[in-house]
Amino acid sequence: MRTLRLPALFACSLVAVAGACTDTPEDEADQIVSSLELENGGLDTEDEAPSFDSPEVFASAAIEADAVYADAMDRDSEVVALRARGDVQRLRVAAVWGRMPPSREEVTRRDWSGRIEVSRGAIVIRRRIGFEEATDRVLDRTGRTAVNFRSVTGPFADGLVLEVLADADLGAVTLSYIPDSGERLDLVLSDLVGGPVSTERDADGNRIVVTALRRDRDDCDHGFMRGRWHALRAGLGAFMGVVSDADGATIGHLRGIYGTRRNGEQVFFSKYIDRDGRFRGIFAGHYRDGAFAGRWIISTGDHGRAGGHYRESLPGPEVGGAFVGRWAETSCAADLPERP
Repeated sequence: MRTLRLPALFACSLVAVAGACTDTPEDEADQIVSSLELENGGLDTEDEAPSFDSPEVFASAAIEADAVYADAMDRDSEVVALRARGDVQRLRVAAVWGRMPPSREEVTRRDWSGRIEVSRGAIVIRRRIGFEEATDRVLDRTGRTAVNFRSVTGPFADGLVLEVLADADLGAVTLSYIPDSGERLDLVLSDLVGGPVSTERDADGNRIVVTALRRDRDDCDHGFMRGRWHALRAGLGAFMGVVSDADGATIGHLRGIYGTRRNGEQVFFSKYIDRDGRFRGIFAGHYRDGAFAGRWIISTGDHGRAGGHYRESLPGPEVGGAFVGRWAETSCAADLPERP
């Protein structure tokens, strides 16, 4: 089987994802068309340089940075007691809001300030995504069920990774975003575990995307993924992103291709490496109607599943969008669909 060496193929197309390349050679798109017909998109299992030897491309794609947040509520006696109970379900929830994908032109700033609260149980902040020092901050915690914050976004996005402790059936617990001004958003935790939930974009391309995963198995290898995609032709293109663990910490990078095969299947293939460039697997599957789902394949065979949502940008010269999803090894992938 011919293998597809990512650095050669993505010399320009990934720069196009980052908005720094305006003309992608047609022969590069032709290579993707051919590779889509191969097993696993022709991707190999070799190690790579960290960040696929393209740290500047990942940086210029404006995949928002994240940072650990030391939440005082983590040591609250009631929170500690909840975490120790056998009947309490422990989740990680990733919520991202703002322009997705980022704008390459000036856009109207939007104030997302407000609070995220759970109807019962507790919330602990684990990481911040984006959160520029000049405009954004988490306010002092005043109770275990709500997080108050200030956040203003322009061309990019902010977000939080939360530990949620639910002391009831997930179908009976609601996670809500309550802005200081505007309409609130209420989400049922069981729906979030089933896959990302996204609001419709506004006139400036803003939206909220929220997803969750269970933490009832600490020995399970699972987490989140997010990134950008760029169309080279209609229904054909490249994507890139970061892979994080269940706490939201970046543990690796991925990049790949998507498109329609000759038989009409809409497929994607991406190679996943850790932060040192070591091969961690291939994500391969199908996409349609804003959702993607597929297998996590390692050198010895199937190892788990991955899935999530992708969204298009506003109409314009840059045809592309963003994706947010989850990945998990087989032992804890029951909540992830096999097909979109």
